[in-house]
Amino acid sequence: MLVAATALALTSVAAHSACLLVDPGGDLPSIPRRRPFIVQSEVVPPASRVLGVFPEKLIVPVELADPKEPFVWAVFYDYNPLTGAGLEKRATSTFAPSNVVNGLRVEEIALAAPTELDQCHTIEVVVALSSGLDGIAAHTPLDPGGDSVSWFYSPSGDLSGCPALDAGVDAAFVVREGGAEGGPQ
Repeated sequence: MLVAATALALTSVAAHSACLLVDPGGDLPSIPRRRPFIVQSEVVPPASRVLGVFPEKLIVPVELADPKEPFVWAVFYDYNPLTGAGLEKRATSTFAPSNVVNGLRVEEIALAAPTELDQCHTIEVVVALSSGLDGIAAHTPLDPGGDSVSWFYSPSGDLSGCPALDAGVDAAFVVREGGAEGGPQ
């Protein structure tokens, strides 16, 4: 019995003093980059309303995988996807404790009103971790993508009187090309 108790005590001491060697295995895996998301329900002014007064600034809360990560933003007035025209301004947002609220990066963007305030305008903000430099490239976020929010401005405060865009077939093109309305030529 004494021999068994001694063996048990020695085994216990050996187990406590044993050293476990582990291969470090390299660097920890990195978190994949995730595109920024604009919290649409919290933008100011609300994007769900037609603006009757052109805003002096926009407040755009952005959710990032890491709130300290920089991102780029761009403001477009009446963006034209065919020509890339409409870039008003852009900048890089960098972390500051004062611009993070509840884990969201809050970007305040000062605006200059367009000269034609008697016309309707579309204001758009695009955010991304990175984007191109000009025109169409500035509007198209690079991988892993981005997000956007749009506001509609009308001097009357509603969309009556604003030009309507028909996303259908351009009838003038169909006629010029001898399509359905022009018939074969």
